Formats: sequence, C-alpha cells, structure tokens
Amino acid sequence: MAGNDRAGSGEARPPRQVTLPVIGFRIQVPEPQRIAWYAGLGLMAAFELVDWELALVIGIGHLIADNVRSPAVANLAEGVESGA
Repeated sequence: MAGNDRAGSGEARPPRQVTLPVIGFRIQVPEPQRIAWYAGLGLMAAFELVDWELALVIGIGHLIADNVRSPAVANLAEGVESGA
C-alpha cells in the first residue's frame, strides 16, 4: 500500500465526488478516516443513543462543513473578500 500513499510526494489527490440521483447535486465522498465518524454516528442512532433525526441533521451538517473547506469554495471566499 506504500505505492498509493501520495501524502509524502506532494501530489494532491483529486477529490472523490458523487452525483446524487434525482437532484443532480455533487458532493465529495469523505476521506476513509472520516467514514468511521459517520459510522459511529449511525451506530449511535441504531442503538437509540441519539434520535435518528438528530443523527441525520448532525451528519448532513458535518458533511456540508467538510465540503465548505474545498479549494473551490476557498477561492470564491477570497474573491468575495478582495471585492469588498
């Protein structure tokens, strides 16, 4: 697996994206280490430690917050700041 590690080589890995059917919205697939966080949230909902509605809202909010950190959004924010 050492051949797949691009962190040390300085290469930026292209983000994995998925287009949601019906609405056509594109979202980035979380990194593998973040998937564990979502799985833990799902397990907490499955064992009724939190309501499933709350888990859904938290998960969607976390996913949106992760996508806000994308380079495209950062460039847009820099453009807005320089224009103000």
